[in-house]
Amino acid sequence: MILFPTGIVLTANENASLLHVVPDAETWLSSTITEKARLRRDALIEEWRPTLYADASVTELPANPDDLATLILARSDYKTRVQQDAAVDLAEPTNTTNKDTYDGVTRSGSTATLFGSGINLSDLAGNCILSSVQNLEEWVIGALMGQVNRGKKKMINKYHPIIMDDASVTTMPATEDGLITMILARDDYQRLGS
Repeated sequence: MILFPTGIVLTANENASLLHVVPDAETWLSSTITEKARLRRDALIEEWRPTLYADASVTELPANPDDLATLILARSDYKTRVQQDAAVDLAEPTNTTNKDTYDGVTRSGSTATLFGSGINLSDLAGNCILSSVQNLEEWVIGALMGQVNRGKKKMINKYHPIIMDDASVTTMPATEDGLITMILARDDYQRLGS
């Protein structure tokens, strides 16, 4: 499956904030998705093991975790997170807070596009994640923007005191975005770990 077929656009400051805490944005996000899929696959197996052991029609199980997860996902009694939520008739619709917040930011001017041709994710990995989340793109945006915000906070926490002590600075921007632009323009700016 392909997520975000035209990529994920970040403002220049969002991208710089992300790169403040990770050396390579695409590698970090790919690794995060892969790890989430692995953890969800393992949790799915752990959750379904008692059911499989109790099912008299199951006479043998694959020893490979991917094959075992595939068997579980193919069962008629398996339900995705969306199906589980629908079965208990949740009054709340699918959560789109992360995507709505992302979509609420105007991304024009200087931008960076991650995964310009989309994120290629195996069906197994995607389906394992969908065992616990309602929407893959919502979850990916949440993970990505959470890391962007972490980078912003770390950058501001490090450089705000430096700027305040800098006698050559007479005024500061009154917005987070303006402050980040100011920090990035400083001669003493360094990414974490650099």
